[in-house]
Amino acid sequence: MQKFFLYPLRSFLLMVMLTASPFSTLALAESGQSVVLKGETWTIHIYPQSLQVTAQPKGKDSVQLSAPQENLGAVKRLKQSEREVSWELGEKNLLVSYKLDGESLFVRFTSKAPGRFTWPVLRNDPAVQAYILPLFEGSYVPSGNAQWLNFLTESSPMNTTEGLSMPFWGVDCGDYTLTYILTNPFNNELVFENREGRIAMRCTHEFTKNWVKKEYGLLIRLGEASPVEPGRQYRRWLIEQGQFASLQDKIKKVSGVKKLLGAAHIYLWGDALITRHDVLDWKRFTAKLMQQGKASQLSPGKRIWELMSQEIRKAVAEIVLIKYPYAYIKSQVTNELSNLLERRNFYTESAWQNVKLPEEAQGLLKRGIPKLNDPQLWWLNCLLLEAAFPDEFIKSDLWGDGVSVKMMEKFAESGFDRLWLGLNTWQGGFRHPQAIKKAKDLGYLIATYDSYHSIHHPEEPDTWETAQFDLQLYETGAVVRADGTKKRGFKRKGYILSPIAAMPYVKKRVTGIMKTLPEPLNSWFIDCDAYGQLYDDYSELHPATQQDDMNARLDRMVRIRDSYGLVIGSERGAAYAAPVIHFAHGMMTPVIGWGDPDLQKDKKSKYHLGGWWPPDGPAVFVKQVPLKEKYRTFYYDPRFRLPLYQTVFHDSVVATHHWGYGSLKFKDQVDTVELLELLYNVPPMYHMNLLEFEKHKKRMKAHHDFFSPLHRELALLPLTDFAWLRADRMVQRTVFGSRVEMVANFADEDFRYRETVIPKRSILARWLGTEDRRIFTPSSTAK
Repeated sequence: MQKFFLYPLRSFLLMVMLTASPFSTLALAESGQSVVLKGETWTIHIYPQSLQVTAQPKGKDSVQLSAPQENLGAVKRLKQSEREVSWELGEKNLLVSYKLDGESLFVRFTSKAPGRFTWPVLRNDPAVQAYILPLFEGSYVPSGNAQWLNFLTESSPMNTTEGLSMPFWGVDCGDYTLTYILTNPFNNELVFENREGRIAMRCTHEFTKNWVKKEYGLLIRLGEASPVEPGRQYRRWLIEQGQFASLQDKIKKVSGVKKLLGAAHIYLWGDALITRHDVLDWKRFTAKLMQQGKASQLSPGKRIWELMSQEIRKAVAEIVLIKYPYAYIKSQVTNELSNLLERRNFYTESAWQNVKLPEEAQGLLKRGIPKLNDPQLWWLNCLLLEAAFPDEFIKSDLWGDGVSVKMMEKFAESGFDRLWLGLNTWQGGFRHPQAIKKAKDLGYLIATYDSYHSIHHPEEPDTWETAQFDLQLYETGAVVRADGTKKRGFKRKGYILSPIAAMPYVKKRVTGIMKTLPEPLNSWFIDCDAYGQLYDDYSELHPATQQDDMNARLDRMVRIRDSYGLVIGSERGAAYAAPVIHFAHGMMTPVIGWGDPDLQKDKKSKYHLGGWWPPDGPAVFVKQVPLKEKYRTFYYDPRFRLPLYQTVFHDSVVATHHWGYGSLKFKDQVDTVELLELLYNVPPMYHMNLLEFEKHKKRMKAHHDFFSPLHRELALLPLTDFAWLRADRMVQRTVFGSRVEMVANFADEDFRYRETVIPKRSILARWLGTEDRRIFTPSSTAK
């Protein structure tokens, strides 16, 4: 480039060549010289022979948009106008085109045959100070940071629909940024490499045989020197393409969406029909039960004793003898009772002949037990147990733990007027319809977990509810690889289920659940569909490209949402799903440490996340553990976090943490998480039952009182600005619309902002143009 300007005569000749015939331009390209596209704000130099592209923003340092590559073959049929150039790489069966339009460079590669192609290649360009990556919410990655270098190289190759929450990345060049938007987000992978201690990367697209039109493209935009500028550029592009849907518009279609505004997200645990919290006097009840059980006379207690296992009979006897029955043994007994209450042979007329039954129970018995559906049967059995042991239980319509009327009442009594509540299974709604009704009466959203990701054999012993369909679908519905093998399911069990093949079963399941529920839900959560795992399916029965797979997933969420007017959410909330979903779990904090034995296998490790026991509060969700240090930089250190997703979708999708990594999970990060939630204006995620709520309600309420009014006011506004206010990036500022700014001080000393001193580890909310301001300090720091 320097030689071009040093020799005026040669420069003149080259300019003549550029305006001459295509044959002259082709000769120029083959000579290794650049083709120039010049705009008002930047100039692009393209080297067709190597696909090297260099950008020279006006008045700024140049940067390589892509480094040169070798062995690309001969350049053929090169054509150029003032702002556009195209040519063929014959040996690659590839048509290449670049078009400059203002601050946007459109790049397109069209292939005549299947194959893999790499572009762009970002090497060790000193102009690149950092990468701006939508890894979950967003990450700021200094190009020379050794920790990030190791993390990204170990994560390679990275599928862009699964690895990136949005199909773009940015580079920070100091006084400007560049944004690379993948206009075809499918079948791409990123590879990160170590180049002399700095991060390098390349993007490779696979032109697959199942695409008729084999096209790959990018839009590269020059932007301001802001770490969230790539998010702004992507949002702008979505709006230009008509692919952005606001929460305001979603509320017009599903009015319940407005209940997400200001709501914390809570998964509820403990949905057994009866729990240890429902027995008034344990020693008295167990004494009566054992006495009846051992008597010769027929009675409800004797019937229950006959159905109980020997182990639980021993537990009942132990409770009678010990002075202070402990929680575990109480749960053993009530878990057994809950199982018995779901049996169709629980009741016998002879056992209950001397018991006065309530009218509701009499009515259900008259209908006939074989004619009752499961919720009706279970409620009948609860009424029978309550009638058999009067004064031993609280009222049966209050029974339950996290899924219970009493849990809802505790939320309301503590001042939580808006909540999203999640059941781990729709069975919780079958067991406790009174709790569902109470939640809705209080203005809460309440949803069930659902999934269509994996399918298991009907006789698989170690299965889960959502993976069960029928033998025909198991044998025909799996996603098939190009080599003809079926793709294994989650944890390599069963198979990945084609969303196209699953569609009739989706309708059958959801319709069946909604018809059976005594009290319908008003929200629904579908795992995996918005995560980004999209598949090419080479099955003859349900062939699909990754785009077809995506469309089928979106279609089923739309059908579930629109059939019942449900507030719908999914895992993570990848960009392609944003127009459809209302909320997302897994964007603020994603899955961490998958496969790390310290977190998942070694129960002696202090970092072990916990197992799936007990069912009324699985340790994997409620147990608090310290965060393993190696993960802090990538997931919790505010210096490396960016609100990229919120910059794009704050006023479109309500996004929070993955359910496995909620707001309270890592006990040494709770304060940081609270500050990040408030800075980004996203809701917290909790896991609650009666005991967990007693433990954490003070902290939760303090957070709710600050967050909830703010979110109600700001959720429908875009996140318009983000900045670091200290060189160490430990004080950060966000702006929502032109209404409120949030300033978070993550440092261990006070920070003065304008006329306000923000205490260490605290956040300021300031209403622009007014004197109104509020400060929140997390409870751990406040101590």
